[in-house]
Order: sequence, then C-alpha cells, then structure tokens
Amino acid sequence: MMLSRSCLVYRPISRNIPKRFQSAQAATAQTDRIPLPAQDAQVSKLTSGLTIASLENYSPISRVAVIVNAGSRYESTKNLGSSHCLRAFANLTCTGASTFSITRGLEAIGATLEATTTRDHLLYSIKCLRDNVDVAVNYLTSIAGGQEFRRWEVNDSKYRVDLDLALAEVNPQIDVMEKLHGTAFRGNLGNSLFCPKYMLNEFTPDLLKEFVDTQFTAENMALVGLGVDHDTLKAMGEKLSVNQGCKVNTVSKYYGGTESRVQNNNSLVHAALAVQGAGIHSEDVLTLSVMQYLLGPQPSIKWGSHMATSKLNQAAAKVTQSPFHASCVNMSYADTGLFGFYVLGHASEMESVLKATMGQFGGLTKGNIDENDFKRAKNQLKSSLLMKCEDQESLLESVAVQSLSTGAYQPIESVLAKIDNLKPQDAVNVAKKVFNSKPVMAVNGDLGNTPYLDELL
Repeated sequence: MMLSRSCLVYRPISRNIPKRFQSAQAATAQTDRIPLPAQDAQVSKLTSGLTIASLENYSPISRVAVIVNAGSRYESTKNLGSSHCLRAFANLTCTGASTFSITRGLEAIGATLEATTTRDHLLYSIKCLRDNVDVAVNYLTSIAGGQEFRRWEVNDSKYRVDLDLALAEVNPQIDVMEKLHGTAFRGNLGNSLFCPKYMLNEFTPDLLKEFVDTQFTAENMALVGLGVDHDTLKAMGEKLSVNQGCKVNTVSKYYGGTESRVQNNNSLVHAALAVQGAGIHSEDVLTLSVMQYLLGPQPSIKWGSHMATSKLNQAAAKVTQSPFHASCVNMSYADTGLFGFYVLGHASEMESVLKATMGQFGGLTKGNIDENDFKRAKNQLKSSLLMKCEDQESLLESVAVQSLSTGAYQPIESVLAKIDNLKPQDAVNVAKKVFNSKPVMAVNGDLGNTPYLDELL
C-alpha cells in the first residue's frame, strides 16, 4: 500500500528545484542567526530615590509598571478605602492627559492599562507592543505621578467602587477572607481591600490627594519593566514627577484567639482558620509554601477531586458523604502572614468536617511527614513557581515587589535550590513555631452546626 501510494505522487523535477533552493536559503539563514544572550534582572536607583528594575527578555510585547507602597494597610480610619478608590479612578484626568486622551491614546497603540491593589501595594501596569513602549510609559508616568482628581470626575466614577462592593457582598469567600484578616490584625493588614460603604461619599479630591502625597514618594515607588532595556527605562523614570520623602513603613501585629461569625440562611458554610504565618522576607516562607502543598492547595485540575495528594481533602472525605472543599492557604505580606485552611461544606456536617481538617492541620507538629509526600510537595511548589515565571503578568509583579522591598531580585534558580535543601524536619520545626500562636477563624452561612473556635482547639 505504501509503495502504490508513493507511486501516485508525481512531482516534476522542475518543481522541486525552487523548493530545495528555498530550503537551503532557510538553513543558511538559521545558521547565520546569532542567539540573543539571556539577561539577568537589573535593579538600580535614581538620584531622586526612585527604584528602577528591568528584565530584558526580548519579547515583542513590553510590560511596564509603577508599584507603590500604597495598599490598604497604609490607610487610617480617616481615609479607609483610599487604595480601592485609586484603583477604580486609575484612568481619570492627570497632568498632561485627560480621561479621553488616555483611553484613545492607549487604544491607538494597542496597549492595555490595569490597576491592581493588595494589602501591601498599588500597581499600575501597561502592556503594549515593544515599539510603542515610550508612548505607553508617558501615559503611565502621568497616571502614577500627576493625578488631579477633578471633583466631577471623582463623583461620576464612584459607581465603580459601588459595583465592586455589590459584587463582594454576594461572594461569601471574599467576606470570609476579609473577616479573617480583620480578626487577625487590628488595623494595618486588618484593613479591608474594599472601601467601606459609609466612606464612599466621604471621599473628596482633597482626601485622595492627601493620601497620594503621603504615599507616592520616590523612595516608596518603583518603575519596573519586562522586555525593556534598562537604560531606556532609567531615562523614562527621570520623567516621573513624584515628591521626595522617606519610605513609609508600617508594622503589623498579629492578634489571635478571636473569630468572626456571620449567620445567614446559606446551606453551604464557608470557613477559614489560620495562625500567624511568615512574611515574604522570612526564612520560613519557603518551608510554609512546601507545607501548603503537603496539605493540599487549590486543585490544579479543573473539576478534579484533588483526593490523590490533598491531605485535607482526604481527612474531610472520611467524615462526610456530602460535597465539600478543603484547601490550605498561605498568605505572605511584607512583615508577616497567615497560614491556615479554607473549608466549604454542607451546614449540617460542618462540625465533623472542621474537626477532621483541624486534626490533619495540627498533625504536622507531630512529625509524621512521609519523605515521599514531602518530595512530592517540593516538586509541586517548584513546578508552580516555574509556571508563574512563564506568566509575564506574574513575573512582572514578582520583579516589582522584590525590587521595591529589597532593592534586588532573587533569580528563580536560587529559590529552587533553597527548596531542594529543605527537609521534613524543617517543616516540623516551622509547624511547631507557627502553631504556637493562637488561631483566628471566620465563618459565613447557617452556623447551627458550626463549632466555635475554642471547640476546635
């Protein structure tokens, strides 16, 4: 059959000559092509105090961001919700560009603008074609350094904050995680990512401007780029008009032993329990990350049961036949963090599910960690970190956070080497340390069968 098929294909020699010639040309071109050298991340500081960080990856798409220590932890009782408002008002008129100009100008060069907030940081980022990065950065520096907050624009844009609040209200997971931080920390990291409703009409241009003048100082900011030459980015950073001033630092304090309970008629109960974790600069942060994968984080396979490797799911499955979810959470901030678990289950079975997951959670301190399970957890963590490095948005945020907080960037190779050196006993030692702190808990739903915190200890 193969012989007869080959005989049916007739190609005159005259047709093959051009193709062979083109193939030879392509081979020659590939041989002459010089591979571009891999570059490490570069971090430097301008005389103004502004940090500049870049990673040249030769991508046709450039990403540039301005990161500021202006997350919700820096808010006071007088300006709660400022970071949420700044995120919602990112495209309002600024020095040198109106709202219309920003929108049409970025669309004309195929760029996108995003503003994101965490409890630590506010991040303005632009993604554009490499050839248009100079135009995009001009808009970015105006947005981050020239806010005007015109009264009528601020009032007309408050509906965006209202929409965020409405969406958050119908999401029990958001409520639980916000309440968990509120019970663990008093103010500071306990401040919500969302603007309180009673503050929405209190925000005036002067109040927003006061927060920006305090937080948006050169020492408190960094200009970061992927797919951008470092010297080019430094020249662009000189155009960023910001105030002089020292880096603003706030120290958070963990308070344990408290809980938040929101009673309603939801038949599914959301519950989160945590102890004090580690900050991003702590030596224990990688050990806790391995412990997270040891217990079972969010499933990586959509609709998967996550029963094969999740110790929390395995423990919960032994005490219930109803649908449930259990995963370990590990949240690290500038100076501290939270380490615990999140459970979703039927209201009638929450007592048994919570006690089973709590038993598995606390079992880490007893030293019964299997060597193969620990190796598997390390491999999963390394895989996750490498995957995030392939995601340019995640990589940009990582470079931004590290460069602003430490003035340097730790390459992924050194992080992987540290993970390889971890031993099961390291996890036991860290578990004993963090579990010495009093836990906090937040629950939401029909709580008739949901135990109180002291009943789980």
